[in-house]
Amino acid sequence: MLTICKYTICMIMELLKHKDYLRILMALERKPLRFTEIQKTLGLNPVQVDRALTFLRKGLWIIPKTLPTEKGPIRVEYSLGKRGAAFLASFESFRAQAERHEAELGKSEVAELQGLSR
Repeated sequence: MLTICKYTICMIMELLKHKDYLRILMALERKPLRFTEIQKTLGLNPVQVDRALTFLRKGLWIIPKTLPTEKGPIRVEYSLGKRGAAFLASFESFRAQAERHEAELGKSEVAELQGLSR
């Protein structure tokens, strides 16, 4: 049990270290997106998107779905997984609490959290 908790905590810490990972989860919360849609929506370069999607797929934060095509390249659409949805619900609660305690935390710290949601 302790190993599982330690692994999960490490995954969450890694997720929080990378703003792009969190922004992609939030974008997928709205609707499933393909690689290029993620790139354009968030203004990220292909390397950033690829790195984030690799991490998020491995951790089961997101679920890739291969879309059928008659010809051309394979299309993959990414949607939020159960782990990603649970994390975002917790993160939203954290962000809401931070807003309520802005006086103690500081305006710039709370603004940084709010900026991730946009």
